[in-house]
Amino acid sequence: MSGRRLKKRPPSVPVTLRGPTDADEAHLLEWYERDREGLEQLMGLELPSKEVFAQQFQRVIAMVQEYTARLLMAELKDETIGLVLVTDLPENLEAGRVHIYVTPPKRRYALRVAEAGLAEATKMGMQRVVQTVQAANKGAVRMSEKLGFKPSPVKTYIKELN
Repeated sequence: MSGRRLKKRPPSVPVTLRGPTDADEAHLLEWYERDREGLEQLMGLELPSKEVFAQQFQRVIAMVQEYTARLLMAELKDETIGLVLVTDLPENLEAGRVHIYVTPPKRRYALRVAEAGLAEATKMGMQRVVQTVQAANKGAVRMSEKLGFKPSPVKTYIKELN
């Protein structure tokens, strides 16, 4: 052994999830300015302006109010670093589609955010979750596989109706 000391890893800081507050609007708009592409992947559509982003997020809030979606903000040491969104919730809460967003400077905590989100889905009584990731997003694909997601045998086709 060389005379080098191994650095001890600091204790793991847990990611916590909480419901959204009015103060989160500022976080969302800041995230849009800094990472529009990441939020477009989260939402699954182009967000060419802050106004379009705000409109689309209001649709998410409406789904939460209708109990067809659940939105939780992810925090690390009292800093809001991302969100977990579960959509397509049936009345029995058996299944849903999970969406995870973590700000670029905190992406190293994405696995912890995802694990916290899956734990919350389990507490809700969900038995199955579906996640859609861009095939080119290798980090998201690796994380999904690490979390136990399996590729779907269903192939998705998209047709633009312009």
